[in-house]
This record gives sequence, structure tokens and C-alpha cells, in this order.
Amino acid sequence: MVDKVKVAVLGMAHDHLWTNLDDLLKRDDATVVGAADDSPKLRAQFVERTGCSDTFEHWEDLLDQQSPDAVYGFGATAQHAELVETCAERGIHVMVEKPMAATLEQADRMLVAARRHHIRLMVNWPTAWSRSIRTAYRLVQEGAVGRVWQVTWRGGHGGPDELGCSDEFCQFLFDKDLNGAGAFNDYGGYGSCLCLLFMGGSPTSVVGMAGRLTKDHLPVDDNGAILMRYPQGMCRIEMTWSEAVSNVPAHDPVIYGTEGTLIAGRQVTLHTRSDDEGTVVELDTLQENGQNATDHFLHSIRSGEEPQFQTSAQLSRAAQEIMEGGLRSAMSGVEVSLPIEDHLFRG
Repeated sequence: MVDKVKVAVLGMAHDHLWTNLDDLLKRDDATVVGAADDSPKLRAQFVERTGCSDTFEHWEDLLDQQSPDAVYGFGATAQHAELVETCAERGIHVMVEKPMAATLEQADRMLVAARRHHIRLMVNWPTAWSRSIRTAYRLVQEGAVGRVWQVTWRGGHGGPDELGCSDEFCQFLFDKDLNGAGAFNDYGGYGSCLCLLFMGGSPTSVVGMAGRLTKDHLPVDDNGAILMRYPQGMCRIEMTWSEAVSNVPAHDPVIYGTEGTLIAGRQVTLHTRSDDEGTVVELDTLQENGQNATDHFLHSIRSGEEPQFQTSAQLSRAAQEIMEGGLRSAMSGVEVSLPIEDHLFRG
């Protein structure tokens, strides 16, 4: 690998781009070589933010002229599969913003392309850099609550438009094809990833519900829920764009075990049979090479190691399968068994 990793941005509609780009600009072992997006407004914003004037309307023009080592993909969710396939053929590593894809079939295409061409593929979940979640995970691995039998989680807010998200971001979030769904896909992957981590694997079946409950001006769902069945456990996650007061009460993940309960919010509180009042646990520091998405992505590229924890493409694919099953259940009204594999065969 050259002294500095050359990074390009393909797609800029996702508002999470800008904080990740700020982290990249602080690095002395990487350089931003350009960006591509069909929006002149976003291209101008990129130039102003980075001082890099090499912007393009089309991905291929950038890839041909700049030959980056790695790419940040922050366009519409449904574009991730094509982006990864295009970059993988050129040996370019890719980080996409959550969720991995709009459909399970797209997620599988991404995994196949990454493995076939031996590139690093990373999915950035902002919760991957949560010290409280990392601390709770360590405690679970150490047996602090016994065998985990349930995880509950709620994610969301008052809605992307009410929250002040950009027009470009809302444009694809409110498109069922570009985003895969509405609030269901925007937040379903967060909770699915947490259940996969703390339960130690995928559920055997899922039941989903979704609907447009308050946002009559939107063409997609504004609320959803998934119930996951495990051989010896159940998980419940909720997704919303309808809260009148966002994050009240707090959306703290709760991990229930046979010997205790963990609440992983701004602080981590451990309740056990011998300490039912609970004890606040000092938060772990984030590990080296895992301070943020940029830090971990660059480490993965240089070391050749697969991205870890929530950023693993394999874990993110499993989360996509839970969302896919949940949506199928929401549409059919029946419980859906996992794994889902019908996209591997002729229709």
C-alpha cells in the first residue's frame, strides 16, 4: 500500500457523509482525491468542505481519472450493490453507510463481489462506535448476565424532514425502491445488528409489522417493529419516524440474561440477582484502530483484516436478512422462517 490511501466519494446524498469526511480530512495517512454525484449542489458542497475541486457527475469518470484505492459510498441505499460491483472489479475497497442494501438480494451481490475480487467491504453503523454498546458487549461475553435470552431496542425520532435532514437525503429515504422501505429500513438494521451480536447469531424466524401511522404526507412507512424467535430467546426491535419528542424516553438497548440485566444508554447499568438496584459500569475506551469509521476502514485496508463488530459485511448481511424477513411478514401477515434463500434460484 502506498504511503497515503487515496479515497474517493461516490454518492453524497446520505447526510452521514460529512462527519465521516471530516474524520478523513484529519488523517495524514490518507488523501481525498475527488467525488462523484449527479447533484451539482452536493458537488459544490464537497468542494467547499474539502478544498478538493475534482468532482464528477458519473462514477466511472472519477474512477478512470483518479484511480482511488478506496471509496466511501454515501448515495441511496439501493445503489450500494452496483457501486460495490463496479469498484470490486477494479480492486477498490469500499465502505458504505448503513444499512448494507435495500434488499437481501442486493446485499448478497455485494458480498459475492467483495469475495470474488478480494476487497475489503465495510458497512458503517454509527452505533459501532458507541462506548456503551461496546462495554455491554464485553460484559455479556464475560458472563455478567448469564445466558442472554432477550434484547429490546427502539430507534428513531420525529422524522427525517422534521429532524432537518437535507432534501437529497429525504428524497431517497422517502422512496421505497431507493431505501427498501421507510422507517423500517432506516432503523431496522441497527436493532437487528444488536440482536445478532448479543444473541450470538441469527433468529430462526421473524414477525414484522409496519405502517404509515402519522406521516400522511409520506409515501412510505413511518413505523415498524420486528419480533425475532430464537431456540431459547426472543428479541423485539421498534423503528419510528413519529415521535413528538424525539428520544423520550431514551432508546436504550436492554439486554436480559438469566442472571441479570444490562441497560446500555449514556451509561451502562448492570443489575444482577445480588444487586437489583444496579451498578453503573465505567465505559470502556474504544480500541486502537476502532475510534471511528474512517479509522477502522483505513486499518482494514492496510492490515488486510476484515472489518469487525457491527461493520462486518457478513453481520450486516445477516441483519439485512432479518429486515427482509420482517418486511415479508409485515406484508403477508405471517411468521417468516430464516434463512431466506429464494433469491438464489430461478423465479
